[in-house]
Amino acid sequence: MAKIIRKDKMLAGYNGNLESVIVHDTAGSPVETSNGVFVKVEGLMEGQREVKKATLATEEDVLAGENIYLIHNSEVMYDERLANLEDFVIKAGKVARAYRLYDGDVITLTVPLFTAEPSVDSVVIPKTDGLLGAPTAETTGAKLVFEVIEDSGNELHHTEKAYAVEVKQK
Repeated sequence: MAKIIRKDKMLAGYNGNLESVIVHDTAGSPVETSNGVFVKVEGLMEGQREVKKATLATEEDVLAGENIYLIHNSEVMYDERLANLEDFVIKAGKVARAYRLYDGDVITLTVPLFTAEPSVDSVVIPKTDGLLGAPTAETTGAKLVFEVIEDSGNELHHTEKAYAVEVKQK
C-alpha cells in the first residue's frame, strides 16, 4: 500500500498557512502516519512554542466546519538504495508539516489514501483516520469537499492508481 501524494496546485505556503503538528488518533494518542492524510489542527501542545496538536480528520469535523489541513512532509531519503518513496512514514510523536487547504487547491493521491477507489466527477470528504471517502446522506452538507477531477493512472506509483482532487469550500 503505497501512500504517495503530489501537491499539484496549493495556495498554502509559508506566512501562517503551514503548521508544525504532531498527529494524534481520535483517542488522543500520537500515531505513525503518512503523507496525504487530513487532520484538524488544535491548540499548542503543552510546553511547545510552535508545535500544535493535530487529530486525524473525521466526517464530523468536516460537518462542524473545522479547518482541515493536509499532512505533507518533504520525503527526504538519506540513502536511496535503502528506501523508496512508498516507504516514507512520519513516526509517532514526530513533528509533521500541515498545509491549510484553500478553494481550488489540487492534490493527487494514490488509492490507499481513500477509503475506497473513487470515480472521476465524484465527491469525497475526510472520513475516518484522515482518509477520503464518499459522503453519506448525513454528510452531504459538508463545508469542505474534494471533487475527483482526474484518474491519474499510475503517475505516482507503478502499481497503485492515483486520482487528482480539487478542494471545494462551500
